[in-house]
Amino acid sequence: MKSKVTLIAALVFLMFSEAMSQQLKERVRINGYSSFEYENMFSDEGEGDPNGSFDADLIDLVINIDVTSKLRFSTDLTWEHGAASEDDRGNVAVEYAFPEYTVKDWLKFRVGKMFVPFGIYNEIHTAKPAFLAVKEPLSTNKPQKFGADARFYPRWATGVSILGNFAIKSVDFEYHVQLSNGEQENTNPFEEDDNEEKAVAARLLVMPSQGLKVGVSTYSDKITELDGSGDDTGNRTKLFSISTHAEYTYKNAGIELEFITGKTSPSAGGDLKKSAFEGMLYYTFIDRITPYFRYEFLDPNKDVDDDQANMISLGVNSRVDDNFFVKLQYNNISSKDQNAEFSGTDYSEFQAAVVLGF
Repeated sequence: MKSKVTLIAALVFLMFSEAMSQQLKERVRINGYSSFEYENMFSDEGEGDPNGSFDADLIDLVINIDVTSKLRFSTDLTWEHGAASEDDRGNVAVEYAFPEYTVKDWLKFRVGKMFVPFGIYNEIHTAKPAFLAVKEPLSTNKPQKFGADARFYPRWATGVSILGNFAIKSVDFEYHVQLSNGEQENTNPFEEDDNEEKAVAARLLVMPSQGLKVGVSTYSDKITELDGSGDDTGNRTKLFSISTHAEYTYKNAGIELEFITGKTSPSAGGDLKKSAFEGMLYYTFIDRITPYFRYEFLDPNKDVDDDQANMISLGVNSRVDDNFFVKLQYNNISSKDQNAEFSGTDYSEFQAAVVLGF
């Protein structure tokens, strides 16, 4: 008798587990991507890698859970550069984590940690299968590695967002407005704000015809000014950046352009104005091989005549299989003598990446 009860209990458990498993399959989606890279600088001087190094660049898991038909939870977990916390190597991070509630397609709400909605690349910078080059443009996305004092906008923010998409006649629109703690030095901006000011990011995308996308992005904040002891002085530095960007594809050819200008205004005066540009041309052969040309330019301080930097990149993106790519890229970097990163040293480098999306 006891064995029969045990068998029945086991069958009930298996049936329940099967039902739960099926329900999870319908509600939970797990995707992600990985990138393995190689870099070699062709000289002993410059900011590249003269040793020809391999890099376990990243693996990301993207998890989406449909809580209800209108409520979705989304998160991206990343492990970068062979992350091993015991050895203090690499980086482990929550790229974003937020619930999104949909009222209509044109009205959605998010709360949590999110990418700042700005320009072409910021929200896809970890998703290496989503763009052609080995890395996103430095001039517009990581200008501090190109000679600037800081980014034009922070990579992430914690706060609330309203977003959506709609159409007016034959023209499609997408908008995203975000209110957040902004960037700060003396507190964790994903936990608390160090002043009453809130940062505002906004982006509007317009698709007037098939293959054409035009956008405008802005970011504004008032950043706490600290004294020598790290205490709040009560003064604020204003930060404002604006970007215009466009993407156009026609048959197998494509072009993307982005121009950013930014201004930092300390309370004591002496504005710092900077600008950056990125442009790319590409063409796809046999639906697999895409050679591309990219040009980047950064002027980190418009009041200084001898600090600009630029980079020319020639590359090819090969689709080996669905969502599996091999990228090869040659970069030539040149700069003026007063550039804070390169100090007038010109150099060339080779980059390669094996990229998988799943």
